[in-house]
Amino acid sequence: MATPKGVTLIEMVIVIVVLAIALTAITQLLGNLTVSGASTYDETKAVELAQSMASEIRSKRFDENSPVNGVPPCTSATCTPTPADWLDGEYAWLEETLPSPYNRLAFDDIDDFHNLAEGAGTLRALVYADGNPRDGYSNFKVEIFVEYAGDETPYLGDETDNKRVQILVTQPNGEEVKFSFYVANY
Repeated sequence: MATPKGVTLIEMVIVIVVLAIALTAITQLLGNLTVSGASTYDETKAVELAQSMASEIRSKRFDENSPVNGVPPCTSATCTPTPADWLDGEYAWLEETLPSPYNRLAFDDIDDFHNLAEGAGTLRALVYADGNPRDGYSNFKVEIFVEYAGDETPYLGDETDNKRVQILVTQPNGEEVKFSFYVANY
């Protein structure tokens, strides 16, 4: 008599259980990779957005009274008057820096960007320098703060020769990414 060939019911049940455990682990791993990939994508978009805003800001004059090319630099006598409280972190006097009506094309110096907020949860849409909307950045938010750097950076002259620009980008998941750079009066 020939020996029967095939798989017993017990062997089939064991194979099914092992495959179920393996497939569950693989599915969870793929799910985590998808979430991680989306987070990386948002972080990349946040960096691109901050870099774009920084490039736009750097293309502007240091001060309202600075020449367009920056040479010669404005001095404490020719720059826009700087109340001492700006150096102490009080910015109330800069509220007028956002032109009214709001128009980014009217921004001609770095100070115009102070207290700028665009994107999700603000009254202004995210736009390019020319005023056109930024596609692909829904649910992103950008906030910009400008202040004199004081003695944080090496400077020649007085405490108003350098400004620190801080860009805060909030991603759709609520995570904030902070960027900062300095602009010198030259």
